[in-house]
Amino acid sequence: MQARYRRDYPGEFVITESRWSGGKKQENREWVENPINNHHLSGRAACLGSLQDISQFDPDILEQHRGGLLGSKKLQNYGTGHVAQYMRLDFAVDQDYNIIKTLVESGYTKTNIVYTTARNCLRNPGEFYLIPNNPHLCTEVLPIYLAAFDGHKEIYMLGYHNNTKAGRDTWIQEVASLIEAYSGTVFTMVGNEQNMPAEWMCYANTRNYTYREFISYCDV
Repeated sequence: MQARYRRDYPGEFVITESRWSGGKKQENREWVENPINNHHLSGRAACLGSLQDISQFDPDILEQHRGGLLGSKKLQNYGTGHVAQYMRLDFAVDQDYNIIKTLVESGYTKTNIVYTTARNCLRNPGEFYLIPNNPHLCTEVLPIYLAAFDGHKEIYMLGYHNNTKAGRDTWIQEVASLIEAYSGTVFTMVGNEQNMPAEWMCYANTRNYTYREFISYCDV
């Protein structure tokens, strides 16, 4: 994993059609420009990988978070499509077409940004945004990737711990690779420190907050 940032991302080519002809593979490609210019004042993001901690903290509160004077401490919220079914996110991301299809049917995608794969973008033109650089990460890890990619310097991880159910068994290692690559970003695991993967806490750019500390520090 290499640290890449939106400020250096003009867009990318995506394959719109692939076929074999005369024993050769032929591909049609289309350039997709970067449609997002993400301006954030605080450099802080909250990433929601699951709703497993909802009994300790209701993330719906983050929708109303104002972030103090002129929004100087406001959090941008990133989460999976499953989380987006519960609350409005600044940026939702999912690779499961059945999940994001429900967001289309509910009208969520008309007023909110939802990232997904090139294939899903082609299935519903104009509804979704392309996940930049196709990082080959499981869905639960993608909110963290997008927050780091957007240049946030403080990322708060909610619903991420040893009990989190993710799409791949390698998801903990995938998060660790992001933490290592984005060494200039501070990753804060929110929750019980004893339940956080040791693979994360060994890095100098990580820390742990309880939910009470998170609420106080971020003025939620």
